[in-house]
Amino acid sequence: MKNKALSTLMATAITATLVLPMSTANAASSQIQSNLYETQVAAAKKVIGESVTIKNITKDTVITSNGTFRVQSALKPLFDTSNKTALTNARATIVVKNGQITDVTSLILNKAGTSKKSVYFDGGDAQISGDLTVNADYLKIQDVSVDGQLFITNRVKKALTLDDVVVDETITLKPIVTKNVSWLYVTLIDMKSSNINLERTKVNISSDQTLSKVDVVGKVTSFEAMSNIEKLTIDVAKDFNLYGEGKIEQIVVKGGTKVALDSGHLVNNVQVDNKNVSVTLPVIDKKELNTLIASPPYVQVSVNGYDILNTDKWTTQADRTVFDSAVASAKAVANNSNASQEQVKNAINQYKNALAVYQAAQKSGTKYGYGDKASLQSLINSVQYVTVSWDGSNVPYNSPWTTQTERNAIEAAVSSAQLIVNNYYATQTDIANAINNLNNAIRTYKNAYKYGTNGGYNVEKSYLESLITSAYNDLVSISYNGDGSDVPYYSKWTSQNDWIYLNNYIEQAKSIVNNYYATQLEVVSAYNNLNSALSYYNSAKRDGLLH
Repeated sequence: MKNKALSTLMATAITATLVLPMSTANAASSQIQSNLYETQVAAAKKVIGESVTIKNITKDTVITSNGTFRVQSALKPLFDTSNKTALTNARATIVVKNGQITDVTSLILNKAGTSKKSVYFDGGDAQISGDLTVNADYLKIQDVSVDGQLFITNRVKKALTLDDVVVDETITLKPIVTKNVSWLYVTLIDMKSSNINLERTKVNISSDQTLSKVDVVGKVTSFEAMSNIEKLTIDVAKDFNLYGEGKIEQIVVKGGTKVALDSGHLVNNVQVDNKNVSVTLPVIDKKELNTLIASPPYVQVSVNGYDILNTDKWTTQADRTVFDSAVASAKAVANNSNASQEQVKNAINQYKNALAVYQAAQKSGTKYGYGDKASLQSLINSVQYVTVSWDGSNVPYNSPWTTQTERNAIEAAVSSAQLIVNNYYATQTDIANAINNLNNAIRTYKNAYKYGTNGGYNVEKSYLESLITSAYNDLVSISYNGDGSDVPYYSKWTSQNDWIYLNNYIEQAKSIVNNYYATQLEVVSAYNNLNSALSYYNSAKRDGLLH
């Protein structure tokens, strides 16, 4: 019996077998086994025990392929009867003493749910002292502590939710080897300080907490992160596209061919360690900021409002100066070509806050007039002057111009209208006549527009135009299901992201074609970019599956 126990112990050191209770007669052997076990754990930190298949769970016991065991109180939440479905045919490595499970050193969950009904596994804050492996779809795992790694295998193909799962080491998503890979959606809830090793392509990870570290490696071609990330490292084999939104403090690019980082994320810093990688940097979106600073909603400045009509607003010069400072700061960010998206976002927020303070400080004037002059003043402000020229030879071919005489006429009409606005005693009839006269002057001025004859650059664009036409012709259906099941079998399809990717480059090329002053270098660059995007798009096409 002692020899058999010692033999079993040695097998444990190599293959991790079940630790069974010992009789009093075998106390010496048990002490040897215990010493060896402690030496093993201390030296190598490897889990021990025997891998068993869980057959059933009762209120007090766990029925396995290796026998029936009671459960130590700390582990009872793991084997609660509410987890019976999730633990069906699960593989577990357990340590047993005196017929009682005292430790779970690894757990593999094999029971899948469906898109309509997930399988729940609630750990009740219990601990797995080794690794947890998820080997099935549509699982929701919550409230469990994992001392080792959490592995997500290639059998998880659609969706997985992790809620308050504490993982000491890394969450690893294993690669999947198939031609038609559909997107896997992983939802992380209350997962603090998560480190993720992404070996699988087409993974969408959403998290309500900032991810500490994400390493994208191997043959991953696309990743969508709907979350904030402290550090994202990209070390892939070929081309790679980043999708999603959120804030990323740092991106480090170590490997790949063409790495596109122009997602919706706010990226603070990009570090490219491999100069051979072609990296498309995030596009800084300043559209909203530029719109805000284009026409700040200023009101008149006054000391007490006595000189301001009761229909108008005013502030003190001090209020105006504070708002002017915010506008100047926003313009500085808008004009800074090196500004990050985070700086742009902050500038927008600061401008909006300053505008709210400025508007709160506004008061109505106390001066009363005889007529409503707002429409006349608005019409005056709408007049847009064009270039003055003798014959248009100094004006670009697509820009309007008039003679000095025509310019003098419109300026005189504007001046007459402004006199009515400034006349406190102007009647409503005076205002109506001024509006009518100014409208006629504007119409005459615009009818006099001519267009310049000064040409721009002589650039060949026909081959870029042909490629744009070809790209449009190559656009195919979008599979919103992501797997072609919503596209007829006789039709080609791509994902929506692939379609948007090509269409963005088409629009960029069109803007170059329509830009009269585009250089030949810009045309060539647009052609090359669109051609590469078209090649990528064509390689992404798949046959529909809908019959």
